[in-house]
Amino acid sequence: MKKIFNIAVASLLALATLSSCDLDLFPRGSINYDESGALFVDATELGYFQTGLYTSYRSGFYGYSSIICEVSCDGFNATADYGNNYGAPHRLDKTFDADDYDVRDFWANRYSAIKNYNVLIKGVETLPEEYSSLLEKAQVVKGEAFFFRASAYLDLVRHFASAYNAASASKDLAVPLVLVYDQMEKPERATVADVYAQIKKDLDSAAVNLAGVAGKIGSQKITIDAVNALYARYYLDVKDYTNAASYADKVIDSEAGYALASTVDEFKAEYYEDKGKEPIIQLYASLSENGSGTNNVYTYMSTSASLKDAEKNPLGRYFNKPYFIPSKKLLDQYDSGDLRLKCWFTAGENALTGETYSVLLGSDYYTDISVFTKYIGDPLLTSTDALNSRHNVKPLMIGEMYLIAAEAYFKGGSSTTALVRLQTLQGKRGATPSGVVNEDVLSNEWFKETVGEGLRLSTVKRFGKGYTVRTPQAAALSAKVLNTGPDFYNKAVSASDFHLVWPIPTNDIQTNPNLVQNPGY
Repeated sequence: MKKIFNIAVASLLALATLSSCDLDLFPRGSINYDESGALFVDATELGYFQTGLYTSYRSGFYGYSSIICEVSCDGFNATADYGNNYGAPHRLDKTFDADDYDVRDFWANRYSAIKNYNVLIKGVETLPEEYSSLLEKAQVVKGEAFFFRASAYLDLVRHFASAYNAASASKDLAVPLVLVYDQMEKPERATVADVYAQIKKDLDSAAVNLAGVAGKIGSQKITIDAVNALYARYYLDVKDYTNAASYADKVIDSEAGYALASTVDEFKAEYYEDKGKEPIIQLYASLSENGSGTNNVYTYMSTSASLKDAEKNPLGRYFNKPYFIPSKKLLDQYDSGDLRLKCWFTAGENALTGETYSVLLGSDYYTDISVFTKYIGDPLLTSTDALNSRHNVKPLMIGEMYLIAAEAYFKGGSSTTALVRLQTLQGKRGATPSGVVNEDVLSNEWFKETVGEGLRLSTVKRFGKGYTVRTPQAAALSAKVLNTGPDFYNKAVSASDFHLVWPIPTNDIQTNPNLVQNPGY
């Protein structure tokens, strides 16, 4: 049966780098693809497909993809001005259901991308013999597609299924495994064990095809170090601690030379200018195109519209008007010398930009309320005076590898080595090194290091302890600028709360009778 696919010819032909706000590989403008023929006939066409795959991958980071995973936990409080943005995931009340559009978009984004990866993989596997000269490059792109698919399924299983448990993984339901594009297929949900097995299989394939692509700091393309980093995530999830530690160490010790920022200037290079040494992958971005979501709900920086307005602002023209501010619970995790506290949170002067910012909530300006500014924005990615929280997307960072190594060594019984990895991370960050290593210390370090990266929910689930209330900043509480009620800063979630596993979106349940809903929804 002939299957026709639309390909974003207009945008992909125009640019050889990632550059399209249209995140689907197959939007307007089309060429016909006959499954019995060739998906691409020369290196140029193959390059267009490769660009499309990277566009699909990049679209899964920042914006709602990471925000819902953060604000649904305990690190942030909703301001009175938040306008119900991410309201249901934040409250985790009865309004957080299968109709939630943020959850729906997360699901749809991954499956749309998986479709693209499947088409490319099949296209390389069925490449006619007359195009064999393309095979060497095509195998690299195929390896990237395997990596991307593994990443997408890891995202899906972490959020739409319970945490991996060896005793029940072969029975616990996860998400449908779709490995071949078929518009008419109505797949059932695969088990947690089956999905993780497929992730491993895809990573094994990626490792073979990308073995010759050496790691590089801030690489815009997938490297063997990126594959090893994703292996480390996978092995940590399935509780294979020996391999989790081994693969994390491979990346830490890579000849690429990834390095943790350990001074204010290095933090500035990393978290303001996008020129640091921490990214294992750093995807393309430019001022002229909006290639990924922005984590702007934490800042929404603006400038006073007039001199009269500026006179009201005690710190000049610039101010933040955030939907969410860091909880006291999060801020209290850091000691006073921690560079992460100094550089990622702002009440007045920002250590990265050297500018001072007040906070506008309601009609009043505040100088004593801390704002989360880890994603304050790259100045080269804004066309106005105000930073817009846009950055080059960094899907994998070296800090996470230290955390994986520390956790894996500890849970694998090597507490001494675990403490060395943990103290190395803490020392580079200017924090007081821990004297001991245990689950509470490790969980708190994950909280501090990966805040804002979209990993908080999966961390909470993996440690199996839920979270306690989102104690708010005293200044914000006394100023009455926060939303109140039992589902806001008094929210606590137990390890058994069904909300920690997201609902299968309503549309998919209605259109695919083979799907069953998660408990509680």
